Amino acid sequence: MVQPEFKPFTFNIDGTSRFCVDSGTRRYIDFSGSAMTVGYDFIRKEDIVSPVSSLVFKNRYTSRLVAALVRLSGFENAAFTTSGTEACDVALGRYGAPFIAFEGAYHGLSHLTDAVSNGTGIDRRGRISHLLFPAKRISDDDAIERNEDILKKASKAFSLDGGTIIMELIQSDGGVNVASGKFIRYVSEVRERYGMRLVIDEVYTGMGRSGELFLFKKYGLEPDMVCIGKGMAAGLPLGAVLYNGEWGLPHNNVVSMQSANMMSSKVALRVLDSLKEGRLAKVRRAGAKMIKKMKGIGNGKIYDVRGMGFMIGIDLAASDGTPATDYAYEIREGLARKGLICSLVGNGNNVVKVTPPVLVDGRTLEKATGILVDVLSRNGE
Repeated sequence: MVQPEFKPFTFNIDGTSRFCVDSGTRRYIDFSGSAMTVGYDFIRKEDIVSPVSSLVFKNRYTSRLVAALVRLSGFENAAFTTSGTEACDVALGRYGAPFIAFEGAYHGLSHLTDAVSNGTGIDRRGRISHLLFPAKRISDDDAIERNEDILKKASKAFSLDGGTIIMELIQSDGGVNVASGKFIRYVSEVRERYGMRLVIDEVYTGMGRSGELFLFKKYGLEPDMVCIGKGMAAGLPLGAVLYNGEWGLPHNNVVSMQSANMMSSKVALRVLDSLKEGRLAKVRRAGAKMIKKMKGIGNGKIYDVRGMGFMIGIDLAASDGTPATDYAYEIREGLARKGLICSLVGNGNNVVKVTPPVLVDGRTLEKATGILVDVLSRNGE
């Protein structure tokens, strides 16, 4: 079971600048993911309009947001929530159990999203099959072979027909594990085999972090639903489920009272406008350059460096793959002393997750990369 640390630093934050947090006289570049898609202080004075609810009134910003999401994603409609967790919860409830999910996944902490997230084996009561997700320590072929055994056992306990598969294309909390084309094709075959619906969780990979506005499109997938979260609105409470066909949701496709209110919708439109192809291409190039540089560091405890765009994981382990958890915490603290905040994920909290805001400027990115190289090189063996 993966249990990301989410361990707060001991200092208090007094304020922020675009890509940094301030504590007294210290300034820290924040690559922990807390700065969401665009960084801090993105919202301008003119963005602050009344958060009138779309539950009761239509407004031009929410209507424009629906049109933009439909145009950019290729889906027919959007149902709005206040978070990615809520989006995943609603999507899972559309077609219901049985569920197929993956070890190392994170979809939220509601009752349903927590049940499908990061479990192991077969949950007969919940009718959930937790499959293995390939990573550095398990190949595609091994994962597929073991998954077939899980599905065979699950099908004897309950029917797998007609339910829901939920999947991240890059697992964040699981250790920045990137799904291969081969494994995605396997999941698509399982979907067809059992007549299941496919939900792609893009709460973390969407809105440019992977270098793509929507990563599912890069893989040529045609999911039934896609979930996105607060990164869409610079951290304001907003999420969405993109979907086709009739759903029968009440209240103008607004799941909760303040979903896609006028203010959050206005900010989301400006976020989307900032994520042009030129910016996304920069994320892809800069991310690939960072990964290459991290791989070139002479440190025997760097077991793997992987990722895509601005979702990068530096896996710290012994030569046999045993997670170097204590060492990872040393690196985390060493980075913080130098002025860079990163978080730890993965089995054993041994993967340094590097997630710059998508709109980060080149100077800040270069400085942060230098800190990473310096700390990891000084601590190498």
